[in-house]
Amino acid sequence: FRNATTNGEGGNGTNATAKSIEMSILMLRDEEMKVTQKLALQLKRAIEAAVVLVHPDWASTGAVGEEIQAFSDFLVYALDSDSVLGHWAVAVFDEASGFVDVYRGRHYGKIYPPIKVKRRSGESGKRRTKWKYKDCDEATKRATTLTLRYIPGHYQPLLPELTKIAEKRLDKNGRRSRSIKLDTRPSLEDILSALEKWKVLYVVTDGRA
Repeated sequence: FRNATTNGEGGNGTNATAKSIEMSILMLRDEEMKVTQKLALQLKRAIEAAVVLVHPDWASTGAVGEEIQAFSDFLVYALDSDSVLGHWAVAVFDEASGFVDVYRGRHYGKIYPPIKVKRRSGESGKRRTKWKYKDCDEATKRATTLTLRYIPGHYQPLLPELTKIAEKRLDKNGRRSRSIKLDTRPSLEDILSALEKWKVLYVVTDGRA
């Protein structure tokens, strides 16, 4: 933005505009950070609410709370539910041990929300409402699969460096390979396949069990 200032007439106006744009960008970044932090806090509370439903005493003993760190072990309570969290899958890569914890939601691979279906049952012929889950497509599977990196005391989002990978994979003519889509992320099936291929130790906690 320093180069945006002109020496001629109207230079002050150009400089002011550049500063205004710079301030707008900084404010936008701050707003994005606030939204991210708000969503992270809401997600933490949703997971802890599922934990407290099973272990109500944990709230009084201080095992969960606003100032208490959430643990990946809590995920099983949220993923083993009929909420939208039950449609997720989460893979936690432990940097210290090299181990991977995989949590698969009860309804992973199904569309949320389920479809309400009314059926007649028994001799009475009364209509009863049931919920039916339909299979989702591959794009939805990728969108509902989260990858996290764990370092002692902290969890971080783990995203593949697809751009660097794609640039390294060139065809015979030296052109970028089209086999990699830069807008995709791995599904749970992709992750499990890669872990098997590279013989990485992992365990799957399945909400559907």
